[in-house]
Amino acid sequence: MTFPLRGVRVLDLARHYPGGYCTLLLADLGAEVVKVEAPGAGDPLRGPAGTSPAHIGLNRGKRSITLDTRRPAGLDVLRRLVAGADAVVDSSRPGALEEAGFGYPQAAAVNPRLVWAALSAFGADGPYAGRAGHEVTFLGQSGALAAMAEQLPWMPQTAIAAPMAGAVAAMAVAAALAGAARTGTGCFVDASITDASTWLLSGMPAQFTAGAPKLGWAAGRRLYRCADDRWVSVSAAESRTWHALCRVLDADDLADRLTAPVEEQAAMAERFEKVFVTRPAAQWMESDPAATIGAVNEGPDLLTDPHASARGALVDVMGTLVPATPVRLRDAEGRRSSTPTTGPPALGADTDEILLAAGVPDGELARLRADGII
Repeated sequence: MTFPLRGVRVLDLARHYPGGYCTLLLADLGAEVVKVEAPGAGDPLRGPAGTSPAHIGLNRGKRSITLDTRRPAGLDVLRRLVAGADAVVDSSRPGALEEAGFGYPQAAAVNPRLVWAALSAFGADGPYAGRAGHEVTFLGQSGALAAMAEQLPWMPQTAIAAPMAGAVAAMAVAAALAGAARTGTGCFVDASITDASTWLLSGMPAQFTAGAPKLGWAAGRRLYRCADDRWVSVSAAESRTWHALCRVLDADDLADRLTAPVEEQAAMAERFEKVFVTRPAAQWMESDPAATIGAVNEGPDLLTDPHASARGALVDVMGTLVPATPVRLRDAEGRRSSTPTTGPPALGADTDEILLAAGVPDGELARLRADGII
């Protein structure tokens, strides 16, 4: 089937994770994503060897040119590339490219239809604009870290803020592209990683009231260890699912205790613990689906998980298993989209082809290469 962003060109000036997640989703939707990387080094995600599992996972299906955008000659080439692009994704310090002489205002003068998405730690304005940070910085500032942890200190062991911000930015870019197609005018997308993390709390506005109770846990909403030392999740938070859980655990006498007070919840959880430990996790998973008993998988478990396998949750790219795209499209005739599994580009592999198409002649290419611009 035809992907919705087929024919759209995105210049990816971003480095590291948030921009990688953003342009990965755009590429999975059909966009031609051209990574603009520093000569000699490229995106730090490549690692010392020139490639890494993170680079494969986030940059599969993209193209690569090398261009030193810190120098005037490089910015002149970028100007010509922007003239033929539909979108730019950037992760530099807010205002840095404008100060260098070619940010969104200058780009919009060259290409009024251009959509420019700037992914930054704290956004384009405010007292923290320009500050740096990492995952725990964003989650901590946003309120999400404290909301997720029953007790601090707590350190998440996987990225949450970066992929969330990347997904939000990709959605905004796609929407802005639709607007530009309708009006002929693009826009600047100010995508703050911290703001995206705060947005996670939209369904829990009580979090913004001092002293508000946390979601907490209950006997029907927690993890239980099984006979094989694996864990299962239980999320029986409604009457129907709680009743089913009680039936499965031979605890029908507790069927009317879903909303019991905290002390009683602890006693029920202890009782359930003694039952769950009598069987392996797989057997509990095969019980009544209404009981909401789910797997607590580690990464390798997805290889044999029946649902993950049926959905094709992982794909092989250059011998590395990476997550498939979460976007599944199907047309009216039943044709389905699939995850592109083309490997990530070698550093600068597409430089000559793309610059020649942008109007940079052979002689200028040679001079740019001799001067270290490309």
